[in-house]
Amino acid sequence: MKLVSCLLILSVTLCACVSSRHDSLPTVTNFKPEQYAGQWHEVARLPNFFERGVVAAKATYKVMPRGEISVFNEGLKASGERTSIRGAAKIVGDTPDSEAKLEVRFHKFPASLFAGDYWILDLNDAHTLAIVGSPNKKYLWLLAKNPQATPANFTAGIKRMQKYGFAMNELIVNLKRVD
Repeated sequence: MKLVSCLLILSVTLCACVSSRHDSLPTVTNFKPEQYAGQWHEVARLPNFFERGVVAAKATYKVMPRGEISVFNEGLKASGERTSIRGAAKIVGDTPDSEAKLEVRFHKFPASLFAGDYWILDLNDAHTLAIVGSPNKKYLWLLAKNPQATPANFTAGIKRMQKYGFAMNELIVNLKRVD
């Protein structure tokens, strides 16, 4: 019975993470998957339950032959424990101005049951700085290919995200990086 209760609570929690579509949140129009691929360091994020205790994180993206993007997320907890999860992303936008709307599904159960929104909301032309979030405005990450990047590199984007309704005053800044 306890197992069923735990699974029910977990399912409800995960369902809450899968957002409905909110088309009023604009995504970038300069997204090029091949250029976006590579290693991205998490500079900062909004609090979320699946990264609780993580003090550093990075994601590695690779474009697969059929157009899907493989995802490998790694995290480091304050205790020194490493975490990781693999998944895949697919473009769900069907027009040039929505192709930066992706859905990510992770392979580990129960995360595999639900796809999460991964919308690229801000991206420099060099594809080295990105702000990624969810249309429900509960999830947001500042990502950089340069491990020395800081939130100061995202000043204009942070202001824009605040105008869009993200709780930018709650950002958790990661001072460490995953090797």
